[in-house]
Formats: sequence, structure tokens, C-alpha cells
Amino acid sequence: MTMERGEYVITTASGTGHSRNGYVSYKINEELVITSKNSYGLNVRHVRGGPVFRISSERVRPVLRPLGQVPEGGIEPDDPRVAWIFEDAGRLADRLGLCSDFDRIAEGIGAPGRERIFTITFDVTEGMSLTAKVTARSRKQAEQKLRGTLTTEQPTIKSIRA
Repeated sequence: MTMERGEYVITTASGTGHSRNGYVSYKINEELVITSKNSYGLNVRHVRGGPVFRISSERVRPVLRPLGQVPEGGIEPDDPRVAWIFEDAGRLADRLGLCSDFDRIAEGIGAPGRERIFTITFDVTEGMSLTAKVTARSRKQAEQKLRGTLTTEQPTIKSIRA
């Protein structure tokens, strides 16, 4: 593993790391994000924020499976056999007022979110852009729906936003 800035790692033991203002504690199997690396080891912080602290690269291991990556032999999140879970979670998010949180989580793991309107800007020909509104459960699905309705060659997608 290269252990570069922005990557996530898991601690292999509990301990403390030196920070600018003292020491920061961490527990075994805690997820940290690398902010930089140097000759002393890694500068990291807890994924929920907090001060940056130094930890030896021997005290961490790579995250085995990144968020949203389907395990080998696993079922894709948009497969109809599991889609009902995300539909129910979306309905519950509506009831509890957690829509934006649910949408961010679903997007982060590549799962279908709540059905919403995506605005897609794309190039039709050189110098000509169009904007379309597509109702879908994810950015991926919105892009697929758009590409399926176009009769011209595949457009270059400029941006997609919900």
C-alpha cells in the first residue's frame, strides 16, 4: 500500500500519537484519514475530525474494502433482490427528516437513493450544451436514463447535480 494523503487506514493497536498540542488517543480498529506523510511516519486525523497527530505506519493497515466496493461474489446495491432495503430506508429517511443524510450515504456507497430530480448538463456537439432534468434514484441511473433516450452518439457529461 502506498499510504498517500486522503487514503483511509485502520489502526492495528490502541495508543496515542503526538499532535501539535499534546497527544491524541486512538483505539484498535479505528478508521483514520491520512493528511500527509513524512520521515517520522504518517500524519492522520480521526475520520470525524479533530487534531492531526503523528502515528507510525506500522501501527496502521489499509482499509480492506473501500466504501461502495461490492465484495467479490457480492450483490450490487441496485440489484432488484436488495433494492427493497434502499427503498424502505429512503421512506424512513423521509419520515425522520433525514433525506439529505440518506442521499449522501447512498451516494457514498453507490447505492440507489431516494428518487429525486437530477439536472444534467452535457455537450451535444462542439460548442453546444444542453441541460436535462431526469428523475432517478442515483447519479449513475440518471446518466443511464439520459443516455438511453438520446438518439445521437453518446454525449460528454459536464455535470450532474440533484
